[in-house]
Amino acid sequence: MSTAIRGNVTAEETRQAMLVLYHVDAETNLQTAFAHTLADDLKPIDESGKWQPSTLLVLGGALLLVFVGVFVYFSIGGHR
Repeated sequence: MSTAIRGNVTAEETRQAMLVLYHVDAETNLQTAFAHTLADDLKPIDESGKWQPSTLLVLGGALLLVFVGVFVYFSIGGHR
């Protein structure tokens, strides 16, 4: 333990220390954590370095588009 007392810590020093601490943790970065959650489990990044979405995410999006298309067809265009 150091015997030299440094004094009070300023808010800016605390902010900088928190930025350094949480910058290296991927789970605290919301964008990184969200992209990791939606990425493909087997191969999240392809050979060219691009992010690969999960197969379930792609199928779920396609199914949602089909449901929206059917809804729009029967609510707007299917009255003939």
